[in-house]
Amino acid sequence: MEMLHDLATGILASVGWAASHLVLLAFIALLVFVAAEAVAVRLARAASRRRVRLRMVPSKTFDPDPEHLWRSTVQLASAASSGPWWAPRRSRTLRARLRANADGDSVLDYFLEAPAAARHLLDSTPLEGVRLEPAAPLPRRKELPHVVRAEFTMRGPVVARLREVPLVPDPLQPLVDAVSTLRTELGESAEICIDIQQVPPWQLRLRRWQRLSEARAYAQRQAEKDARSSALASLSEDSFRIEVADMLSGNKNRPMRRLALPPKSQAVDRERTLGKLAESAGLLRVQILARCTATRPERAAQLMRRIASALQVYAGDVRLSQRGRQLGPWRLDANRKGLRAAFDQRWRTGQVSAAQASWAHASEIVGLLKPPTRHCRVPLRHQDLPVYAPGTPGLMPHGWHRGADGKERLIATRLEETLVSVRSGKTAYGKTTQAITQMIALAHDGGGAGGLFIDPHGDAMRDAAQFLAHPHIAERLWYLDLTGSGANPRTGSWNALGVEHGQHSEQIVHAVVDAFADMLGWADTTHPRALTVMTKAVEALVELNVALVRRGRAQAQATLFQIEPLLTDAVFRQAVLDAAALSEESARWWRTTFPTIPPDAFPTVLNPIERLGRRSTIRAFLGQPASSYYLRAAMDEGKLVWICPSATGPTDRLMLSLLFNDLYRTGLSRRAIPTQQRRAFHVFVDELLSIDGAVELLAPVSEQLRKFGVRLHGMTQLLQRLNNSTRASLLQNASVISSTTASHDSAVLVAREWNGAVEPAELMALDRYEHYISLTHHGKKVGPLRIRGPQPEDTFASLARPHHVVSLRQQADTNLGAAPVEQALEAVNKHTATVSDALRPASARPSAGEEGDAVEPELS
Repeated sequence: MEMLHDLATGILASVGWAASHLVLLAFIALLVFVAAEAVAVRLARAASRRRVRLRMVPSKTFDPDPEHLWRSTVQLASAASSGPWWAPRRSRTLRARLRANADGDSVLDYFLEAPAAARHLLDSTPLEGVRLEPAAPLPRRKELPHVVRAEFTMRGPVVARLREVPLVPDPLQPLVDAVSTLRTELGESAEICIDIQQVPPWQLRLRRWQRLSEARAYAQRQAEKDARSSALASLSEDSFRIEVADMLSGNKNRPMRRLALPPKSQAVDRERTLGKLAESAGLLRVQILARCTATRPERAAQLMRRIASALQVYAGDVRLSQRGRQLGPWRLDANRKGLRAAFDQRWRTGQVSAAQASWAHASEIVGLLKPPTRHCRVPLRHQDLPVYAPGTPGLMPHGWHRGADGKERLIATRLEETLVSVRSGKTAYGKTTQAITQMIALAHDGGGAGGLFIDPHGDAMRDAAQFLAHPHIAERLWYLDLTGSGANPRTGSWNALGVEHGQHSEQIVHAVVDAFADMLGWADTTHPRALTVMTKAVEALVELNVALVRRGRAQAQATLFQIEPLLTDAVFRQAVLDAAALSEESARWWRTTFPTIPPDAFPTVLNPIERLGRRSTIRAFLGQPASSYYLRAAMDEGKLVWICPSATGPTDRLMLSLLFNDLYRTGLSRRAIPTQQRRAFHVFVDELLSIDGAVELLAPVSEQLRKFGVRLHGMTQLLQRLNNSTRASLLQNASVISSTTASHDSAVLVAREWNGAVEPAELMALDRYEHYISLTHHGKKVGPLRIRGPQPEDTFASLARPHHVVSLRQQADTNLGAAPVEQALEAVNKHTATVSDALRPASARPSAGEEGDAVEPELS
């Protein structure tokens, strides 16, 4: 008893001493708190310096499901709680940093920053299609004068959730759109940091207790309110006013007054009351910070407003809004001097303030805790593709694209990267118009690249002529019209068997024979005799031409139309065989095998040649001995060649076959030129479908000739009707794929190449002159993008010279040595006699005085 008395006395004495020394004790407590806080700050800073930084690089096909995202978020939360035992809780966080990168593949670079001890947790991410790479510390950018800071907090009931944002489209899409207008070349930057940490269990229990207590108190107050209302209602029934009213109305059957009973308080629904606090798994403390810099204050503020607007996609019962107060024209937020230091300290260290952080369930912010998926459409930034203006060197325009800033730009690709392009879609919807614009741009380019435009309709030159009517372009232009239209048609000349330009005789033989075989379907198994006869005939005439050119008689070279007399005229044949320097094997074939071939076998070879000769323009073009049309010179000198063939029948398709085989062999002949000296030569082929039916070289041209500087650009209405090998080769090697509105089957083929980024229904619904297009820039795929096709009259309006079109055509005819078709036919019809005369012995030919020519020695 005495001991209890002494204990009580001591306690009272201590309390009395403490009461008399409150100031001293408060001062000591303050010192202890300050010292403890100082130690905690130093430890937190030391822990924050021991952090690992990783970059999350998603693949193009990254498409996670909710379960994998949940597992990843749980793993990130576990990583946030890692760290040394002495690290204060404020430093045990994981930061997801979304850094706008206008120069990279993705608009948003995604980084993870966590305690170094969490490295083993982050190395194996459960997200398939995401690669984790060690990341160096972010480079310090030059600090711009205008910085806008913002902290986003959850406003609304503490137990309510943010809106559940679906994964398709990507929840990051609004943020990607928000920062897509960033100008990094001007030093602008935008970053969003999302810091998370697990909620301590004792804080969760405390907040649950507080929430339940508040709910029970509210239920009790509501019950009391209902009781008062019931009592007042019961008393009102016995009031003097009610009794007098009953007496006056004679209402004597009024029921007895109700008995006022106190209502019971409603039971508190725990799950509904606690909301997201009922689930302890996945509950996180979240801190969202954002920072934008720019050279102009309004620009930085505009970027921040776009980010704030993007985060409103999560607004539901709770929304993410900027922390701060608006006081008239002033706003009290993290940009004020007094609050700026605290924000910057949290920005640098990633530490979370328990008093300011919001509470969120992982499922609410899972869309922010992952990199962009395949469903995230990356807007085209102005630095992703160059912008074309008339005369800009080294660029090929493709169409007008409206950027994220609402401005339209004429986007382009570099000529050296535009190797093969494929355009499909309905007729009259802009494919050819786009190609015409590109050919005009090529003509005005100062790099010296040449081009060939194959236009079966003949409309392209009429549309482009006024923009090409410039002296420096006219001197490079060749125009070849094989349709024979017009009052006085003119044509150049091309001897498919000519060698006056140094052509390799063996390549000529292969090109001509392959052209006939491809078009006519000759094969060793079906037409062996026709193949052999054609090969030997072409070989003999080419060797004859070699001998004639060596003698200076290029104007006497044989053409395709001398194959008939070679096979049917014994005298002419013997003269050719005597003059041509044939190999022993070939000469033996003519002596022994040819006489055994019956005459009825020759029509298989001669009929196609005869059909060519029936078309006056084609006969004039192919029947002249010397070639003014020499494609190798056009390639090496950067000429602009316009060919208008007709593709309406077998004869025209045979002509196309000859031209394309010449193109293929000519391209291969450039292998002797050093790579850096090969001028680029762009071949535009309209109506690819009709040409694909005539030749089987489109696939080899796209596969092989790009190595020798030849670029192929094809247009077709029905992509699915091309030969399988042609279509597969074009799509495989295409650096540009474009489509206007198309049929379902064609749209499916193009959409498949874009891996579902554009649905076939979107292609089918395009308006006229609208395209979806994918491009290649700096070796990377850009798009598909929706563009408006260019029109020559809009793009090159300042370069139009309609009054010089006639002089342009005259200059093009002069460049190609074009002559009237009727005049050329007179010489062609007599050319067999000219060749025969050149093959006669010198003693048998007329003298120089009779013919006006010098006497030539006899051919050996």
